[in-house]
Amino acid sequence: MTYDDARLLQFLEQHHVVSGCWWCERCYALCRRDVARREFRCDRRHTSVDGRSRRKTWRCSYKKSMLAGTWFSAARLPMGQICRLNCMWLTIHHPRQQFIMREVGVSAQTVVDWSSFCREVCVYWLERRSQVLGGPGVVVEIDEAKIGRRKYNQGRWVSGNWVFGGIERGTGHCFIVPVPNRGSDTLLSVIQKWIRPGTTIMSDCWKAYDCLSDEGFVHQTVNHSQNFVDPRSAAHTQHIERVWREVRGNIPRFGRKDSHMVGYLAEFLFKQKYPDHRDRVHAFFSAVSELYPPAYQ
Repeated sequence: MTYDDARLLQFLEQHHVVSGCWWCERCYALCRRDVARREFRCDRRHTSVDGRSRRKTWRCSYKKSMLAGTWFSAARLPMGQICRLNCMWLTIHHPRQQFIMREVGVSAQTVVDWSSFCREVCVYWLERRSQVLGGPGVVVEIDEAKIGRRKYNQGRWVSGNWVFGGIERGTGHCFIVPVPNRGSDTLLSVIQKWIRPGTTIMSDCWKAYDCLSDEGFVHQTVNHSQNFVDPRSAAHTQHIERVWREVRGNIPRFGRKDSHMVGYLAEFLFKQKYPDHRDRVHAFFSAVSELYPPAYQ
C-alpha cells in the first residue's frame, strides 16, 4: 500500500490522518484533489464586471498542501517512506535500527528521530486511555523493578531506572510508571492514584507495602525467599513478574536514555494492548490523527 499513493491516501483518510476535502479560502469553492502533488487545488473560473460594464474572466489559482499540519508536515521523507518506517517500528522487536535503515533506506539519525515521534504518539495514547484498576473483590498484583544492567557485570548493584506497576487479574489491564525510588511514600502515592480502595493487592514482602492494610486495601503477601506461592493464602505475583520479563525484552539494552523511559514504557503497553500487528497499525494511525488532527474547512 505504501507504494500506491491513491491507496495510501485512502487509508490515511479513513483514519483521519489527512483531510479528504478542502474549500478554497478565496472563492469558497470545493477544491479538487491532486493526488500526484498531494495538494488541494482550485481551478474555478470567475467572471466580474467593472464600472464600464466590461466583463473580465479569471481563474482561481489557490492551492493547499494535503499534508500541512498533519503527521507528515515539514517532513523531508516521502509519505510512503514515512509510513513504511512507522509500520516497521511498530512490528519489529529490538534491535531494529539497522534493519529499518536497510529496508527503508534512511540514516540512523532519521530512525532515531521518527522513533521518538512514534513514542510520543504512544505516550499520548496512554494518557488518553489510562484507567484505574481494581475494586472490591478484584485482585491486583503489584511489584517494583529496576530496568537496567549490572554495573561492570559484578555484584548486586544495578544501574538503571526504577519502575512500578500493577496488573489486574482476569482482565489483564495494567499500569507501569517510572518512579525515582521505591520508598513507602513514593509507592503509596502511585498505588492510591492507580488502584481503587477495597482492592485485594498481592505483593512481595517489601517493607514499603506494610501500610496498605491501613489505607483501605486488602493486602496479601508472598515471601519470595521461601515460596513462589504462599501456601496459606495462595497469593503470588507471577503475572506482574511476567510483565517485567516482557518489559525488559522490549526495551533497548543499549543506547537507552533515561529521559525516554516513559516513552519506552508507553510503547510496551501500546503493543501489549494490540498484539495483532494489523490492529496495532490501525490503532497507531488513529492515535496519530488525534495528536495531529488535520485542519478542515
